[in-house]
Amino acid sequence: MSFVGNVLQNVDGIQYFYVAGILIFISLFIVIVYRTIKIPRKDLDNFKTSIFEKEELKAKGTNHKSQGIFPL
Repeated sequence: MSFVGNVLQNVDGIQYFYVAGILIFISLFIVIVYRTIKIPRKDLDNFKTSIFEKEELKAKGTNHKSQGIFPL
């Protein structure tokens, strides 16, 4: 590992790549969290019920009130 460290220390401007990588990571993280929060409730209900058959849904009932952290 010391070989790689020595090579990277001798490259001029390498610190800008570290900053750019952190900025890209943070911006992608923010975009993913924002898009996850903004998913319409109808789509979330469709995702939640897509694994069940129609008979299973009728047996359980279709009460889809929000019980999570972010109730709507």
